[in-house]
Amino acid sequence: MNNTSTESPEPCSIFNFCLKSLDGNEGPIFQALAIIIFVFVFNYLIKKLLFKLYQKYSAEKKVWKLSFVSSFYKPLSYLVWFVAIIAAFDILTSSIFQKHIPNIDSIFGVAAVLALGWFLIRWNKSLLNYTMEMSRNEEIKWSQSKLDLMSKLGTIATFLITLVLLMDVTGRNMQTLIAFGGISGVALAFASQQFISNFFGGLTIYLTQPFTIGEWISIPDRKIEGYVEEIGWYMTLIRDFDKRPIYVPNSIFNQTVVITPSRMTHERLNMKIQLRYKDISAIKQILNAIHDYLMDHPHTDRKMKIEVYFVNFKPTSLEIKVSSYVSKTADVNFYEYKQDALLQIAEIINKQGAEIATVTNIVEWKNESNPENMISDL
Repeated sequence: MNNTSTESPEPCSIFNFCLKSLDGNEGPIFQALAIIIFVFVFNYLIKKLLFKLYQKYSAEKKVWKLSFVSSFYKPLSYLVWFVAIIAAFDILTSSIFQKHIPNIDSIFGVAAVLALGWFLIRWNKSLLNYTMEMSRNEEIKWSQSKLDLMSKLGTIATFLITLVLLMDVTGRNMQTLIAFGGISGVALAFASQQFISNFFGGLTIYLTQPFTIGEWISIPDRKIEGYVEEIGWYMTLIRDFDKRPIYVPNSIFNQTVVITPSRMTHERLNMKIQLRYKDISAIKQILNAIHDYLMDHPHTDRKMKIEVYFVNFKPTSLEIKVSSYVSKTADVNFYEYKQDALLQIAEIINKQGAEIATVTNIVEWKNESNPENMISDL
């Protein structure tokens, strides 16, 4: 009696079918579709993983890791999709036309390098945004201007790394780049004089730091005043007090005077007050009272000179000069200080029975006839 053994058929599953399709055992069409499905699954899993990491690092406030994770997904996703589409297209063309896409390895290499450069630029920008916010909240000691400079140096480094890697992937050498630079250098020098001038103007701003991002500056020659929002390679963005953006080429800052009011150590109360001539008997008491008030004011810097003097006989009034200083480090709004001073000075003048002089018009009658008769004639 012969015993015959029968083998049970291997179970067929979607997973096994996909693996066989990726190997090409199910034909080129299924292989191409399997690649596309694999990319969908890969992107989904990577997105979930990066989102979990983003939530974790965001809660822990780990800026470097947070900026890395937030910048990683798009370049990786685009690279994977590009490679998958090219690979699928190559499989189909090779099965139909028996020809592969030429230099496909170089194409993949260039795509990988460009994706790496894109990721580094995104990481640099994301890190700059996070650290700028920390600088504004005084969580780090680095100024916004230094952070911006470091970011720009990072951009230059990224460009150079990407360029070198592209040359390596495409089989070029540094001599080719040097030769190209020598031939085109003269032409570019003439064509980009303004650009170079603005570039070095921006570099000078970073080195000498006449102002930094966030500071209030004034350019009297150009009648420009506002807060610096960005110092670019070519131009600087200033937003005026009406919130209008003003783009100033960097070369202008090497050719004109720039005032930085935000770096003032003090703000000055400086004004002249006119009193009536009939109040001259009370003027000394008024001067002493104003001086004592300014000396006793908690926000007046007593180390700076306080001036309260009777300085001039005007045609129709007596002129008093009042001057004092408020430190910028004092926790007070200068306009509140000035408002308080004006009201208190007015009260001092009123208590002495004096009045602030008003504008007086003097009319001379050159005709000796009676003015009343002239009016009646009209």
